[in-house]
Amino acid sequence: MQAAPPAAPATPATLRDLLATTPADSLPTALRRFEAEHPRSPEGTEALLTLAGLHYARGAYRAAAESYARAAARLEPENKPEARYWAGLAWLALSETERARASLDEVAAVPGPRQAAARLAQAQLWELAQRPARAAEILSGLSAEDPGEVGPAVLERSAALAEAQGQGAEARSDRERMLREYPRSIEAAAARRAAFSPASPRAAGRARPGASTSVLIGAFTDPARARSLAAAARAAGFGDAQVVSRGEGMSAIHLVRLGVYPGVSEARRAGAQAEQALGVTFEVTRSD
Repeated sequence: MQAAPPAAPATPATLRDLLATTPADSLPTALRRFEAEHPRSPEGTEALLTLAGLHYARGAYRAAAESYARAAARLEPENKPEARYWAGLAWLALSETERARASLDEVAAVPGPRQAAARLAQAQLWELAQRPARAAEILSGLSAEDPGEVGPAVLERSAALAEAQGQGAEARSDRERMLREYPRSIEAAAARRAAFSPASPRAAGRARPGASTSVLIGAFTDPARARSLAAAARAAGFGDAQVVSRGEGMSAIHLVRLGVYPGVSEARRAGAQAEQALGVTFEVTRSD
């Protein structure tokens, strides 16, 4: 007599137990099974949301969008915007703009914790549609309010759009505000990095013969930290080390310049010496 195949393991009774006991590589299948066995319960919907988030994190955006949409159809009205927002982002990642807009417009129209983020995503959709003026209008409205946690991203996109349209003063104003109001944000860190490195090492390597190059070893919003590093550099033998400030007030960036050198090779040699002596990283740029 042929032995019966082993029975499939029982699905844990609760979603919490399932998440605690299921290996990561088996989780999508387990979540789908749990959701199918609890189609009308809150835990079944939560399993579907968890599955959608897993798809999104893995870059499976179509599966994520479809799962979020299914979950939104089951949720109470006050809880739908969260699922619709993530569905919209997933469709946006797939460049399926009409589906993304349908989800995001609904979230952006209702006051709630995702409203500002949905409006920011709407601006991205208008950028994709080659409508920068419409995108800028949305971003301007957001920046005039309190955009919350998306504030740095709003100002960064607003500055980028202004720059692309040749509006240098507006771009500088947005970036200065970002540095002043959100100094610890990723976007502010990127702006400081750009100020620290106005020309890439590769571009510096193509500098015209005889052009002067600078070595920068730090960029700070706190002038005292910049002065401290410059003093340490001078004490280590770099007599020309100084602080060069860009911008004004709270938005100023204070760069520590090791010195100015006649060529890239001399600048790199000095930077390597500073790296060893001071434990800093350095950047070779075209001299101001």
